[in-house]
Amino acid sequence: MAENLISRRALLKGVGVAALGAGMGGALAACQAPMAPAGDGDDAMGEVKELVTFWGGWTPTQSMERTEDNPLPHNKILEVLDGYTAEHPDVSIEWIRIPQGISSREWTIAQQTAGTIPHITTHAHWHIKDDLDKGWWAELTPYFNQPNPYIPAGDPGSGKWLDQFFPIPTGETLMRDGYYNMVFGLITTFFYYNVDWFNDLGQDVPTNYAEFLSVCQAFRDEGIDAYGGWTGRVSDTDHWYRVQMGGMLMAGEIEPQVNPDRGTATYEEVACAIETGVYHAQLPQYREWMELWKQNVPYRPADWTTQATDSHTRFLNKVEPIMENGTWSFPRLLHDPLVDFEWSTFFAPILTKESSDLVTDPPTPAWPIGGPVGDQIAISTRSEKDGVIDAAVDLMRWISVPDNLHTIQSEIGTLMPNVKNVPVDPRFEEPFALLTEQIGETQMFVYEEVKLDAEAAEPIGQAWRSYLLDQMDLDTALDIIQESFDLYADRYIERENLTC
Repeated sequence: MAENLISRRALLKGVGVAALGAGMGGALAACQAPMAPAGDGDDAMGEVKELVTFWGGWTPTQSMERTEDNPLPHNKILEVLDGYTAEHPDVSIEWIRIPQGISSREWTIAQQTAGTIPHITTHAHWHIKDDLDKGWWAELTPYFNQPNPYIPAGDPGSGKWLDQFFPIPTGETLMRDGYYNMVFGLITTFFYYNVDWFNDLGQDVPTNYAEFLSVCQAFRDEGIDAYGGWTGRVSDTDHWYRVQMGGMLMAGEIEPQVNPDRGTATYEEVACAIETGVYHAQLPQYREWMELWKQNVPYRPADWTTQATDSHTRFLNKVEPIMENGTWSFPRLLHDPLVDFEWSTFFAPILTKESSDLVTDPPTPAWPIGGPVGDQIAISTRSEKDGVIDAAVDLMRWISVPDNLHTIQSEIGTLMPNVKNVPVDPRFEEPFALLTEQIGETQMFVYEEVKLDAEAAEPIGQAWRSYLLDQMDLDTALDIIQESFDLYADRYIERENLTC
């Protein structure tokens, strides 16, 4: 873990740097958009602006050979970056790697504290919201309200850069009436299933939770742990279906009170719902949520609490017939040589009256999980101190050009674009519509770490986990959760000087 501060010199030496500015410029005609001037003559001939960047999942892989350990080789971002520097010779771009296994959040805190954070770096909005009083991140709202000079007149973004981004998922990142990061990618989750295995046992795709449990029991009768999936940190969630289930239970009476305009559930609405007692852990819906969710635990692998569990390998090796995972899994399943069986997907089974009297009639479908999660990029205030923020913003506008973003994302193939006029993989059209045309994860009932804060999410998640593992009774867990709710609401309301 990144416990020690690392100097920029040591970081660049230790984890690898590439400088861009020449070498690939001749091959970029296909990804170039209408050009904005590189700057006034004096600026163009002046001192070179040096940008240090970290691109997260866009970072070029160390090999372009497709292997089992490197299923998605990619480096197309180099074309896009080199295209920019070809048009802007007064800008140089360094990109860095960080070692695998390091917590991105801990790395970011260490780099921000040391003053060595890249000018442009990936970082999630749910972490940035906890940093607003630290002066770490540049507010992008004024830039979003300006035109993107690389967009042709009449296209989204030509009048206001913000108009390039889809409003529903982008609205979730609004903090204190401002924007502090750019979301270029959308994800959502599915259940992948082994069609051959289902057919062998005579099982149909489940459409509701009762049927899902019945399918799991059919596999359990054969000695098989059916329900596989990635397990998050205690402060995050154990499976994404958990938060979808909460949303379905709260949809009838609670959600409309928390979020009456039916738009994005704001941080203010969430805190006030807790403060005024609209949303609390003693609700019958909340108790039902925990009891219902526990019913699927017996069908998981014994080590499901281990975050590092490789659900892909289990699914590919035909150890587990069901894998809850996301859009990012498609490329691996399409290319992995271990896939010698038919597979398909189904969306989160709904909760019906068969499972709970507290659901709506007719049942409310699960909201899609995911939304503005992938390819989130922020600009650090270090860029202001180093006098390169305008160059950093201009580079991000260049990347926002639909052809340029498509060049980067289509090679990797794991996300849907959060920028208009970027082609969408036909396999993702349905979830893409759900995420961009109606409320999905923008509702209140998502990861506690997202809608509350890490300080609240840790004890809440631990209470859930302890109850699921029979280490704590339900009433004790609910008391801990409620205390965490109350302390969070007090913190948020005091910090934001909020009146509910």
